[in-house]
Amino acid sequence: DGTYAGEAAGVVLELEDGFKIYFAGDTNVFWDMSLIRRIYAPDVAVLPIGDHYTMGPREAAVALELLSVSRCVPCHYGTFPLLTGTPDALRELAPPGVEVLSPEPGETLTL
Repeated sequence: DGTYAGEAAGVVLELEDGFKIYFAGDTNVFWDMSLIRRIYAPDVAVLPIGDHYTMGPREAAVALELLSVSRCVPCHYGTFPLLTGTPDALRELAPPGVEVLSPEPGETLTL
């Protein structure tokens, strides 16, 4: 409806051991993700894939290309019917060599 909803934002977290995680937040794919790769070189990306309000699996696959990460943790999917993107759909579209993880709610991941 054209209502301003604020700026989309993401963040790169660098852990003490140098491991970097990019959280895309509620975004869609954007060209400057290649700058995130170039400047911060994240190891893992947490990308929304719900395909409503945020990117879906198709756009997330392009984001994975731009970010050049080896692993992805999808988020913002499966919580209500409007969000149709799935980790399986992203796996089919992801660049070769990218591992798409899909933990169950509450499950702990070791990256």
